[in-house]
Parts: sequence; C-alpha cells; structure tokens
Amino acid sequence: MQHYFGTIVDGHAILDSAQRHHLLDVRRATVGEKIEIADGTDIFLCQVASIDPLDVIALEKTEFRRELDNHITIAFATLKGDHNDLIVLKGTELGVMRFIPFVCDRTVVRPKEKEDKKLLRLRKIAEEGSEQSRRTIVPVVEPYADFKDVVELSADVKIFAYEGEAGNDGTLLSIAQGIAKNQSVLVVVGPEGGFSESEVKLAEDYGFRFASLGRRILRAETAAIYASAILSAFSEQTGQ
Repeated sequence: MQHYFGTIVDGHAILDSAQRHHLLDVRRATVGEKIEIADGTDIFLCQVASIDPLDVIALEKTEFRRELDNHITIAFATLKGDHNDLIVLKGTELGVMRFIPFVCDRTVVRPKEKEDKKLLRLRKIAEEGSEQSRRTIVPVVEPYADFKDVVELSADVKIFAYEGEAGNDGTLLSIAQGIAKNQSVLVVVGPEGGFSESEVKLAEDYGFRFASLGRRILRAETAAIYASAILSAFSEQTGQ
C-alpha cells in the first residue's frame, strides 16, 4: 500500500502538489485504490474516490504506532560525497526525529551558506525515507550549524560519540539501557578526522555523556547510523 503525507479535512485527504503528482502521474492511482495518508499525528486508511477532480476519502484511522517514544536528534559533522545522504536516509528509517548537520574544526567540506542545494536534497531524502518506512511524520533537517551551537542545545540525555572511548565501559549500549520512555536524546557524531581537543573539552563542559560505539573505530557515517539503530531498538523496547 502506498504511503503519502497530507491533511484530513471533513473526512477527505488534502495533498500538496508534489504528493498529488506522485499519486496521479508517478503511481497512476485508480478509482477504488486504497492508500495511507499521514497527517503528522495519525495515519489514515484512505480510498481514491475520483481522479479528476481528485477526491481521496478517509476510511478509518489506524491504531498501529509508527513513531518512537523517544525524540531522537542526530547531530553529525558534514561529510564528503553522499555520506550525509546515507545518514539521513537510514536514520529516517530508524525513527530519528531531527537531523542537525554541523561544521567543526576538522570538517573537510564546509558549506558556504546555512542552506544550499545539498541541504534541500537531505530534506527530500528524509521525505522519501518517511514514505518508504511509512512514518507518521517527516523528520526535520535543520540548517547547517556550528559545533558550539550544537553542544548548547538542551535534551534530557546528551551523548557525545567519541573515538577516544573505544573499548572502554562507557558504551552507547549501556547508556541507552538507562534512557526512560519519552526522554529526548541528542547524539553528536564527529567528522572523518574526529573531534579536536578543544571540542572534546567543550562537550564535557556542557554536560555530555561520552560514549564508545564499540571496540572498533567506525567511519563517521557508520557511527551515526549505528547510534540511530541502538537508540531506536531501545526506544521501541521501552515503549512496549
């Protein structure tokens, strides 16, 4: 069943131009076809009543919960190539609610503006990933930030993924086990070259918990996806 985002008004689904195009021109929907519509809060089982004009009727609200009980934010240093795309796509599939790409001391590729075509692409990837994984919402992809702005953010649990902790007892796994239902979580993942000493000190000053991601040193994009997966798994477990 195809999944779309829109709003439900008086028992009818309202789609924007992009969603209408995908439904009519790409998927070539037919009268009587059933689809899902997510409105940011709930997911509705709907049926296409007519094509021209388009009329989609809401049949019922589904009861199955798709979103995690924890609000997870992944802040990641901007990377080369398409690695940022991978972080957003897989994080979206795993239930991440917000992504914050940031620039730090050892960032190789530095955006010239707060928003650019690459950032718009990340937002489009988040939307497509949400449709594929049939989520209720589309995660937010924030404008590019500076490292200091990221560490100043508030969250119930603030985690600093640090390669200097590799092999130590302070693992992400152990921290995740102690996260309570409905707590917000912020995870900060560094660039290819790791964090500088001054950045490590700043994270410590702002109360981050330092976490190892295992015995091995992971690539930056793998680290972000690993963190998303671990937190997603424990959030679903505590929400049962």
